[in-house]
Amino acid sequence: MGRYSVKRYKTKRRTRDLDLIYNDLSTKESVQKLLNQPLDETKPGLGQHYCIHCAKYMETAIALKTHLKGKVHKRRVKELRGVPYTQEVSDAAAGYNLNKFLNRVQEITQSVGPEKESNEALLKEHLDSTLANVKTTEPTLPWAAADAEANTAAVTEAESTASAST
Repeated sequence: MGRYSVKRYKTKRRTRDLDLIYNDLSTKESVQKLLNQPLDETKPGLGQHYCIHCAKYMETAIALKTHLKGKVHKRRVKELRGVPYTQEVSDAAAGYNLNKFLNRVQEITQSVGPEKESNEALLKEHLDSTLANVKTTEPTLPWAAADAEANTAAVTEAESTASAST
């Protein structure tokens, strides 16, 4: 056992289960509700930058943009492509309520699955359009932004004078 066995059950790092996120992505209303949340000062970034697939709030739009390109997010999207594991699956494996499980699988393949795919496409378009104008980096300190702009202006001015003299 040892001291590392405790870290396996840390609730601080626990994320939402895949079946709950799958349900969030299955209807347009829930996707729109999660994308257009009211301001909440208890959440990072006032609750405005949210990744539905990972169920995480980001501090800024830049953080959300870099998160969407990351390995953790891509792995989570890949896990959500399949049918989520529920109690019905385990009951069917044991031989109980097999008809209920088969009805659920048929429902997912006929109605929920295609709707979820279209919702994910709309979500991707929404994120691409909202994050298109976001810079890829941000200054770490507020006063560094003014210094960075002054430095870039000085560099472009120096380049223009160098090209004019040649």
